[in-house]
Amino acid sequence: MDPKVNGQLQKDWGLLLAIYLFLGGVGGGAYTIAAINSFLGKSMELSTTIGLWIGFPALLIGSVILIADLGNPGKFILAGLKPGTSWIARGVWIISLFMVFSFLHLVLHQFTEISKTATGMNVIAILGIIFAILTMAYTGILLGTSKGIPFWRSGMVPVLFVVSALVTGHFSIMLGMVIFNEGAATVSQLSFMAVEAVVVVVVEVLAILFFLQAAYRQPDARESVERIMRKTIFIVGYFIMGLGVPLVLMLILRYAMTESGLSAVLGVAFIGALLGLIGGLLLRLAILITGALPTLNMAGFQFRRIARPKDLKPGIGLTPPQ
Repeated sequence: MDPKVNGQLQKDWGLLLAIYLFLGGVGGGAYTIAAINSFLGKSMELSTTIGLWIGFPALLIGSVILIADLGNPGKFILAGLKPGTSWIARGVWIISLFMVFSFLHLVLHQFTEISKTATGMNVIAILGIIFAILTMAYTGILLGTSKGIPFWRSGMVPVLFVVSALVTGHFSIMLGMVIFNEGAATVSQLSFMAVEAVVVVVVEVLAILFFLQAAYRQPDARESVERIMRKTIFIVGYFIMGLGVPLVLMLILRYAMTESGLSAVLGVAFIGALLGLIGGLLLRLAILITGALPTLNMAGFQFRRIARPKDLKPGIGLTPPQ
């Protein structure tokens, strides 16, 4: 079948869910990077503070957007009642606990005199990192629970979303460091962050290639791979502008700007971080809009399974594509 003209794409999840997945990833990724940098002490104080200020608010805003996208927002609180059988319910608990730990960490870090190396702070940071990683993985697991879309069922989706969340979270911190820079002292921190950025971006490149390769090997998911490879927002917007250009700019920032002025360093960091963030959003949107129902092959004929309209779940309101 020609993927340009045949096949039924899912229409239930679009831009709003992509924004939620993006903000959930940014929140979890920014907190994880900030919590890890907090163990490095005063040398990374600015990145730690900015990351903590991004983590909780980003996830809170994303959750509000998700509630707005529900079929029955008034009953969203019921979504967490059956964690034993529903990944949506498990996600509610995972996200809620992460928000608790990230908010507590932010308050203690910013508004108290507790030592940043105190045992209690370290425990909160470790628990926060655990639930941040679970939150980042859940954004991919949520897609995997949609059994009607083979493209999303790959075990690589949660891995890809975790890596991408670390990348976008990292770039969101760098963007904040540019905006709230502390003068020349920020240059050394941005240089160190550039090294971290190179590492996580390279890992994301490998993750997206493994994901597409694994999906293409599955006959039911192959059509979606062909579709996403035709999408300008994926090839140009995400892969080139969202990964390739930021990677080059981070290498330049680290190895070719040691003698450059503050304004030049901030400019390169700003452009690279902004492009990386846009790329993270485009990745999630591209994966959502290219999810297609499988084609059935019987006696030499190909049939497209048509999704039947389904009433929203009365207790949740969020019905994934079936």
